[in-house]
Amino acid sequence: MNFTIRDAVPGDSEKLIKLTNLSPMKGAIGLRIDRNPNFFNLLELSESYILLIAENKENEIIGSFAATKNQLYIMGKQTIAYYLRDLKIHPYKKDLPIAYMLVKKMYERLKSINADILYCTAAAGNNAVIPFFEGRSGIPSFVNVSNFNVYELLPKANRSEAAVLMKSNASAGEFISSEYSKKYAVYPTGLTNDINSNNSINVADEENGKINAFINGFNPSAYKQNIVTSYSFAIRLLLSALRFLKLFLPFAPLPKKNEPLKILYVRYYAYAQNRKKEFVRLLKSLCCYAYKKQYHFVSIAVDEKDVAVNKIIKPLSKFVFKSSLMMTSLNNNEKLLQQVKAGILFEDYALV
Repeated sequence: MNFTIRDAVPGDSEKLIKLTNLSPMKGAIGLRIDRNPNFFNLLELSESYILLIAENKENEIIGSFAATKNQLYIMGKQTIAYYLRDLKIHPYKKDLPIAYMLVKKMYERLKSINADILYCTAAAGNNAVIPFFEGRSGIPSFVNVSNFNVYELLPKANRSEAAVLMKSNASAGEFISSEYSKKYAVYPTGLTNDINSNNSINVADEENGKINAFINGFNPSAYKQNIVTSYSFAIRLLLSALRFLKLFLPFAPLPKKNEPLKILYVRYYAYAQNRKKEFVRLLKSLCCYAYKKQYHFVSIAVDEKDVAVNKIIKPLSKFVFKSSLMMTSLNNNEKLLQQVKAGILFEDYALV
C-alpha cells in the first residue's frame, strides 16, 4: 500500500483540519465543517475516542475515521455506544482503498474492546457513505432507526417575546431527565451536566417554582464551524427573496457562500403535558435572543416520528434538512435495533 494507518496524535491537528476543509458534505446546502482552532476539541467532549488516520509516504494525512465513546439510555438501560464520525478521504486519493482500510481497522479495534452498539448520522444526499452502512467493510449492516428533520429558524426581533435567560439548576436537570425518560427510546446520560456546560443558553417557563417548559441552546463555534460551499437553485431563490424582505423587515444576517454560519442549536428541549404554548413562547424568546446576538439560524432537530413537535416547529421554520440516524450491533442484537427503530429518538446535532 502507498499509505499506512495509525492512531492520531495531538500534533496532527493542523493536517486534520486541512483534510476536513477538503471534504465538504453535499446536499441541498453544501457544507464544509471546519474544526478550528483544534481538531481534537470536539472529540474530547466525549468520554473517550479512537481516531485513526491514513498517512502517505510524504507524511500527508489522506484519510481519517473516528469513534467516540458515549453513555446513552437505550430502551431505558444505560448503555455504552460508539458514535462513528469524521470519515474523510482526500479528494485526490479516492482511487486508493483508504476508506475500506480505515473502516476495517476501526472494526477490529472496536471488537477488541468488546464494543457492541455503533451509531452515526448521514445527511440526505451524502451517498458516498452508504456502502459502509451496508456491511461491505466487515461491520454488520446498519439499520436506519430514524429520520430527522433539522429545522432552521430565522432569528427575529420580538419585544413581546424577549428572552428570559436562566442559570440552570437541579430542577431543570430533573425536569429534562424525567421528560426524556418518558419519551425517548434513545437519549444521552449526563443531561444536567450538558445544560450547565460552557456556551449554553437556557430559557425556561416556571410557575411557582415548577418548570413547565425548558430549552437549552448551544453555540458549538468553539469546536466546529459550518461553512456554506454551495446551495440548490430553490434555496438560492429563497435567499434572494429573504434578502429583499430584509430591506423592510428586521431579519438577522443571511448566510453567504464561504463564510461561517453562526448557528444557535437547540440541544435539549421539553415541555410538560398541555404546555405547548409555553414551549412555543420559549422558542420565540430564543429566536429573539439569537437576533440580538446576530446568529444566522436557530437550529432544532426533531425525529420524524415525533408528530406533536414537528407540528409545532414546521410552521416556524424557513429551511429544513433531512438526516438519518443509523445504528448497528456488533453482537447482532437485532431485537434491540428493531425496538429502537419503533421509538422516538434523540440525536445531538449540535455536536455532529
